[in-house]
Amino acid sequence: MNFFKWFDDILPNLEKRAVSMKKIIDYLETLPSPIFILETGCLRKVNSFAGDGQSTLIFDNYIQYRGKDSKIFSVDINELNVRTCKKIVSENAHVECSDSIKFISNFNKLIKDNKLSLLYLDSFDVNWDYPLESSAHHLKELTASIPYISEETLVVVDDAPLSMIGYRDEDNNFKLTRQTKIGGKGYLVHEYAVAVEAEIYFSHYQVGYKKLIKSN
Repeated sequence: MNFFKWFDDILPNLEKRAVSMKKIIDYLETLPSPIFILETGCLRKVNSFAGDGQSTLIFDNYIQYRGKDSKIFSVDINELNVRTCKKIVSENAHVECSDSIKFISNFNKLIKDNKLSLLYLDSFDVNWDYPLESSAHHLKELTASIPYISEETLVVVDDAPLSMIGYRDEDNNFKLTRQTKIGGKGYLVHEYAVAVEAEIYFSHYQVGYKKLIKSN
């Protein structure tokens, strides 16, 4: 399979995730092989590109293009999701049913001395009326993953849109204020990223960061 032909064909189906997923793949293309991806929350519905994103399938196809030493690891606490995912992805994808924090705490056994190319956080469904519980879980996943992150690791949080808080000036131009926040699953991860002066690589429906870890 020609990965980029397939990816270009399915990209419009991703709708609100299309821009950021294209940026993820473009960024991974700048990194040397092998590529290592850790995803929390796996594919759970067949062909649900607009609804769920099908990220596990996309990453699985991508690492096959990048070579046999590249790997994707995906963890989901729902056994049905894991069974569904394993039917769709190749044998190259390591998909495990486990609590994500527990899985990440033992991740050194799988990644050994390597660092992640991409950390993709998408495990705990967000309640848009009360996103704190989901955002707290994703912050826990991030902090558990710190030993496997380098300055080059791209960290992405799904369902984390920008909250456009601002005002109109006298010329009707929109001005952002310091109250601008990332919402949804990414709320607390963003607070952490700001505190460590990470670089925001993109912010659409998903948010991506680089340099969450600074080189000495």
